Formats: sequence, C-alpha cells, structure tokens
Amino acid sequence: MKAEVLYMLGIVAAGFLVNYALRALPFLVFAGRDRDLPKWVSRFGDLVSPVIIAALIVYSYSGLQWRTPWPYLAGALVVALQLWRKNALLSIVAGTVLYMCLVCTGCMSTDYGDITLDAAHPSIRYSAQGFLIGERYVDPAKVPSILESYDVPHDRVIHILIDEDAEQNLRPARLFMGLLAHNGYTRSVLVSKKRAESHVRSEEEMSLERQRQYAPSPRRVSPSGKRQIRYKGAND
Repeated sequence: MKAEVLYMLGIVAAGFLVNYALRALPFLVFAGRDRDLPKWVSRFGDLVSPVIIAALIVYSYSGLQWRTPWPYLAGALVVALQLWRKNALLSIVAGTVLYMCLVCTGCMSTDYGDITLDAAHPSIRYSAQGFLIGERYVDPAKVPSILESYDVPHDRVIHILIDEDAEQNLRPARLFMGLLAHNGYTRSVLVSKKRAESHVRSEEEMSLERQRQYAPSPRRVSPSGKRQIRYKGAND
C-alpha cells in the first residue's frame, strides 16, 4: 500500500513539474522589460485562438449525424463572433450554448445504420458498460422506439449479444428483456459470443455445401493439358 501511494505521488509530482516548466519557459526565454517578442511568436499567439476554436468545432461535429443542416449554425456562429468581436471566450461560450440547445431539441440523428437482429450478427449488445446498437451506447429505454423506427415487427425474434465481460451479471440484460416485452417485443433471446460465432460458421458451411452441390463436375484433363476422351467399349 505504501509503495502504491509513493508511486501515485511520484506521478502527480512529475505532472506538476512538467506542467509548471511548460508555463514558465516563455517567461524565462523572453524575460526583460526592454525585450520585444519576436514577430513569429506574436503571429503564433494570434493564431492560437482560431486554431483551438476550429479544433473544437471539428471534434464536436465529427462523431454526429444530423437530420437537418440547422445545427451547423453553431459553428457559423463561432466563426462569425470571432471575426467580429475578436473575443475567444465569447465565441466559445455562445457557440457551445447554441450547439447544446440544438442537440437537446432533437436535431441529432438517430440513424444507427443497418440493424441485424439474427443470432449470427446481433446488432444489440450488452456489455459491462451498457447497451449498444452497433458501436453506439444507447439508453435501454429508447431501444423499443428505435426498433419501431426501423419497422421491426413485434413478433420478430430479437437476439441480444452478451459480451464476455458481462456474462457474470445478467440481471440488467434480463431487465432489458422485460422492458422489450413491456413494449411489445416479447421474443427476445440472449446470445453468447460462442453461440453467435457457431451460427456464423454453420451458415458458411451451408453456403459452401450448396456451392459444391450445384457446381459442375470437373472435366478430366490429361497431363498434357488436353481434355481426355473416353471411348465406350462393346460392353458399356
């Protein structure tokens, strides 16, 4: 225990020293009352705020899909305010407030791509961190409405893939199955990763078997590369 505490204190001390050194370095390099900042440093300082704002805009929009183009007004507002007022704080705050208001009013898309519900490739997954559709974490209470938006019939069998890290605690998964049943989806099934992989293999084997069944029989070819001719005898 003592060694762990010393290790954590060492990490905090190293982070403090590096952080303090980075902030003290400009004052040490450009110290002095009569010393002017080099032009490239001043130019770099003028570019920092626009670059940071552009990075925030790209990061905010990169992981989202939108139903309408209106949410992009947040980015336009940030750029316009920065060009007009030259105030980075005002631009960031105003753009963030507008952006969050647009997200909360439902402008963000609920498109989860193609949803597969069979046992071989179940799109709904339960992990120790929560429930996923595809690669996106979702509120379990919203899954029935998502299924309805994809026109999934209520009598459809819905397979839910259980990740290996969640196999020890299936209670949330069973509660989720009850939630689906309460909303009309009464035929939900829990599927382990091993079972899903076995379904995939069996489908591949069946496909190969069908290909072999309908494939034409190979022609006999002589070692010289020419097709062999078989002559029937009198008793054939």
